Amino acid sequence: MRSPTVKVVLPCANEGGWVRTTIDSILEHTPRSSFEIVVSANGDTETDFSFIERRPYRRVVRLLSTKEPLGVGRARNVAVRRGDADFYVFLDAHCLLESDDWLERGIACLEEHPGASMVQPRVEEFTYPEGSGEGEPDPSRIERLGTERYSIRWSWPYDDPSVVAEFVTPRVYDRVFEGMAGAGMAIFARAETFHRIGKFDAEVRGWFQETLDYCIRGWLLGHPMLVEPRLAVLHRVKPGGGRYPNRPVHWIHGALRTAYKYLSPRRRDLVSTLFLHHGLREELRLALEWTLRGGWLEERVRCFKARVCDDDWLFSRFEVYEEPMDG
Repeated sequence: MRSPTVKVVLPCANEGGWVRTTIDSILEHTPRSSFEIVVSANGDTETDFSFIERRPYRRVVRLLSTKEPLGVGRARNVAVRRGDADFYVFLDAHCLLESDDWLERGIACLEEHPGASMVQPRVEEFTYPEGSGEGEPDPSRIERLGTERYSIRWSWPYDDPSVVAEFVTPRVYDRVFEGMAGAGMAIFARAETFHRIGKFDAEVRGWFQETLDYCIRGWLLGHPMLVEPRLAVLHRVKPGGGRYPNRPVHWIHGALRTAYKYLSPRRRDLVSTLFLHHGLREELRLALEWTLRGGWLEERVRCFKARVCDDDWLFSRFEVYEEPMDG
């Protein structure tokens, strides 16, 4: 019987030595032979990728490079195509693994639940001491934060306009369970299902919103998002949030685009109103301009034709409720 093929995709934008550290961790803890690693470098002007040409990397690692900064979702999308593998793993290029069965456990979960849009592991967060010298990071020096991430759900930004999603504490820790969306740091997906859903929205920018958008679409089309809490991946929390743009217009646009494509007009209007209440009038104007210029209507029509549930069901399923607003 043929062993399933796996493609591990690492988006990389000026990760420096961390991309090699992540690859070393994958190679150390992946005994199977039928997998490849693709580094999707985009707009990267600082990372030295010459190590990929040396053993043992050149046997399993391939560099895909674009001068344009693509963002996380697009960097993942360009690294895959139909028929290239049976399963995908999308990892941030600053992750570490500790168990040799990490990949097999993720594949087993997808094989048991073939309709899942994705599986997220338990994500354990760590930091790394800054100013510790040049060169490749030393995994023995990481500082665990003691925080574990499982899934996220849509959050209305009543108090902080940047909080358009919140982490959810699970009720069970010893079996697979459903979540509204993944947080994007580590994703396992069946390739055929990933392409059927339509990959990540190339217009959605930010750290997690492309994954939230993908999972909401998946749910509406009948593909649940799952969490496997017995599978762990370590993820570095970057100081200051890293180098991805943290412009309010980006996360407003991400929320608006998802709302325009998949949510009811009532929820779409609420998104706009909440950002106006935060005084982000100019940012909202620009984000709305980006949204209306994009192909949101075509995607909304396509999704409505094929959906098996609506956003009322989805938001109720994960207890996401709008609060009354004053004035």
